[in-house]
Amino acid sequence: MPGNHAFLSPSSSTRWFFCPPSARLCEQYPDQGSVFASEGTEAHRLCEFLLNQALGRLDVDPRPAMEYYTPEMEEAAQGYVQFIMEEIAKWKDAGYTPQVYVEQRVDLRRFVPQCMGTADCLIVTESGVQVIDFKYGMHPVPASSMQLRLYALGACELFHSLYDFAFCQMIVYQPRLSSVDFAEIQVEPLYKWAEEELAPKARQAFDGVGEFACGDWCRMCRARRECRALAEHQMKIAKYEFASPATLSDNEIADVLSQVDALISWAEDVKEFALAEALKGHNYPGFKVVAGWTKRRFTDDKAVADRVKKAGKEPYETRLLGVRAMEDLLGKKAFAELLSDLVTRPEGKPTLVPDTDKRPELITADKEFA
Repeated sequence: MPGNHAFLSPSSSTRWFFCPPSARLCEQYPDQGSVFASEGTEAHRLCEFLLNQALGRLDVDPRPAMEYYTPEMEEAAQGYVQFIMEEIAKWKDAGYTPQVYVEQRVDLRRFVPQCMGTADCLIVTESGVQVIDFKYGMHPVPASSMQLRLYALGACELFHSLYDFAFCQMIVYQPRLSSVDFAEIQVEPLYKWAEEELAPKARQAFDGVGEFACGDWCRMCRARRECRALAEHQMKIAKYEFASPATLSDNEIADVLSQVDALISWAEDVKEFALAEALKGHNYPGFKVVAGWTKRRFTDDKAVADRVKKAGKEPYETRLLGVRAMEDLLGKKAFAELLSDLVTRPEGKPTLVPDTDKRPELITADKEFA
């Protein structure tokens, strides 16, 4: 389960692998944490408890002390456990005797200085090992991610001499996206990659050297608000000098589209950082801190309701719960049984996304005519 992380942790490995000097740079910034991180930690702990329970192992129920526990979290964790039990059954049906390790500590120090990690679940057999990772967040994580590859490497370090398996299967179980993603790598290529690519990059990161590089990994970097390399990368879009979109070539528009979301996110990060610094007394030329606009609100709801009723009016409105709230109220199984024929999903507003997006392409009028 998530806890104290190594300096070069598997969870941040994509960032320090592709941008080695970011590891030491991030040391200067405290980990602020977030509600989402705390929620994810509790969801992992619930998964651990329920899986141990399903395996007949003793554990303490964490739910009474959990702050973010919801029926949705319970259902997500139960689904994770069911998935793992089904995988175990598949191995047994194939004639193997799988060994299951929950929240298993793995040692990667042979390749990454001071690096330890904790895999959510390992299923180990003579044929192969499965590394199963539970993700409670809404940001898609592929099974081929750097973090899962490091867990697979850690599993090999721990068990390969005992079991001599040939392959590692990496699985990301992401219930809020209704996604289970699979990837596989043979043990020999995994070790070759670790020796030739991982170890040199990890040494650079540990020493604080190498080249800064920008990418999707910047999203979770604690230094992103003040990183000059990221600022220079994001401002490349300024070369178009706010030209009319109609005057740009297809390649130029594609260039803008590939950067604009990251640019907006980065700009919001800079604004948030600047506000925090200004509230501490820092002055930025041409800017000042003021009170933001707010909506009017009642100071006493009950008193308002009483007076409106006396005036002969009804102060309350009755509304049907939304789909998500109704599903939380009933539970997914009961919801499906009672209301599945009364639920529809309207077609969303057309959105331009990279062609790597898994959603099917809309057939536009022009394309249909062609």
